[in-house]
Amino acid sequence: MKNLLTVFVLAIIGLVANAKPHCQGFNNHDDKVTIVFTDDNAGKRYDVTDVKLIPTWMGKEYPATSVNTTIKDGVATVTLVFPHLTHFSNPRVTLRINGKKTKFEVCQ
Repeated sequence: MKNLLTVFVLAIIGLVANAKPHCQGFNNHDDKVTIVFTDDNAGKRYDVTDVKLIPTWMGKEYPATSVNTTIKDGVATVTLVFPHLTHFSNPRVTLRINGKKTKFEVCQ
């Protein structure tokens, strides 16, 4: 029984540690780039830091000018704002969620 409890606790920790952002929206209007993503494994704490947009597979990194996070019913919604850019080719975002580095492809 003790081993089963240990496995259960480790599984829960694994789910929380493996936060996976899902792109919900992207636009390049009003002289800024705005990206919205959600994560349905947010829990109660969801700290987003070190956010960078990489507009091409080998391009320059642009730090976010704004990061806004809300959590409702365990789902985090994060709005990222970057400087206005005119060229994109398979853009991606790198960031840290609760200290763990991750990346995702930007939906277009």
